[in-house]
Amino acid sequence: MPLLLITHPFPGASFGLWQIAETEAFFREEMPLSDVEEAELGPLKNIRRQEWLASRWLLHKLTGHFQRLPLAKDAFSKPFFLDHPDLYCSLSHSHGIVGALLARQNVGCDIQMLVGKMPRLAPRFLNKKEDAFVRRHTAQVQFDLFHIFWTAKESMYKAYGLKELDFRAHMHLEPFRWNGDAGDANGWVKKGDFNQRYRLLFEKIRLPGEDALIWTCCIPEP
Repeated sequence: MPLLLITHPFPGASFGLWQIAETEAFFREEMPLSDVEEAELGPLKNIRRQEWLASRWLLHKLTGHFQRLPLAKDAFSKPFFLDHPDLYCSLSHSHGIVGALLARQNVGCDIQMLVGKMPRLAPRFLNKKEDAFVRRHTAQVQFDLFHIFWTAKESMYKAYGLKELDFRAHMHLEPFRWNGDAGDANGWVKKGDFNQRYRLLFEKIRLPGEDALIWTCCIPEP
């Protein structure tokens, strides 16, 4: 198993990264699925099938249980453990790498390979204050920050769990420091009567060759 990382971003939480090298047959042999999961997997093709299987296998490893705990999705497509309401999880994938976060309270995670198109996509998820914050940095740092903002807002979106969020209007990050390797920030989701602050941790992982990845985990704060 090409495990890239296991860390504990928050008390009682475990996060892992796994680069897929196995075939689908490996997962099918090692990981029994429920009927609901089989139906969810059915329409997926190629790398999406492997990412779906690998993310759930990684999550299983994080639980430490001998027998795998089956997952389902709620009405908003958020995964949850059918028989363990005391456990929470979040899953992500990017270019053949999967991330899984397991915790004792609601959480969100997201991973993203560094890709050239991210600066072009930034106007879709950065508000004016966030864009001004990014533009104060050098071009190379900006490139990292675009990916941090994207994964941070994706992770908060997953923790929120109800969809229909405008990434520019309903979500924002407070200014933070980035040393090129890791950082943390405070973020908010504000929509109607919902007003929740989140603590975010993020890190840049350098992969073999010239590739790199940003991962972010978030947890609600009181």
